[in-house]
Amino acid sequence: MEFPEYLAHYNRYLWKSQNLIVVTGEADKIWKGRDAYHASHTVTAEAAGPAALLNRLFTAAGLAAVSLAQRESWGWSVSPPGMKEGLFCGVEPEGMICGRVLGNKKTQGLCVVQRQGEKSPMTQSHVTLITQEPVEAVERYFEEAEQTLIRIAVDDAGRGVLLRPMPGGAFDEINGLSDASIIERIFGLAAGGHIQHLEEVLLFYECPCSPEKISAMIKALPVDQSTQLWGDLQSLEIACPRCGRYYEVRR
Repeated sequence: MEFPEYLAHYNRYLWKSQNLIVVTGEADKIWKGRDAYHASHTVTAEAAGPAALLNRLFTAAGLAAVSLAQRESWGWSVSPPGMKEGLFCGVEPEGMICGRVLGNKKTQGLCVVQRQGEKSPMTQSHVTLITQEPVEAVERYFEEAEQTLIRIAVDDAGRGVLLRPMPGGAFDEINGLSDASIIERIFGLAAGGHIQHLEEVLLFYECPCSPEKISAMIKALPVDQSTQLWGDLQSLEIACPRCGRYYEVRR
């Protein structure tokens, strides 16, 4: 863990009376950890608008990952409609989360989600998007791919709530409430001990990339692509596709 001071606390609860799994998260530490990671590795900061959307995706993707009893690897590739930029967020079983803004995406209005549990094959789902809101991408994934209606509320300070029904579960207690009201209600129930605490998960910003992994990625390219990439160069500067950190790879 590169920046242990930036640990984001996510908690999973059981709301027995409503038959709901509830997750709360405070993602501001993830955002600050990302700033520290960028400063440490000289990663260029993105434009404020797309970066703010990426922060909301971190909050919501973290809630989705913690809503499961078993940890999995998640990859969210979001191409909001009407935006040339795309968003990527990865969440790993040990709590590592990373991501970046991707420029000049060819597709729009699409979210591609890759998931892989321990000793399980990877699955890939494609979800259509209507708005540029990253939280919608997470909600629509569960609706379209998992056939489950969930409710996520996220605020600009990094606090977030996810409600996921179990069999017979209902959203009656939060129907019609604004995001801010849902967040205050759920955090209040948790603080008062009115919902059963199941697990705390610590999320932190870090990327699993390394010089060895980047070098292996280059070596795995087909011969024609490798030849075109190298040309007459003796070294390459390659950006990690997950976090944007640059590495020098020598021939």
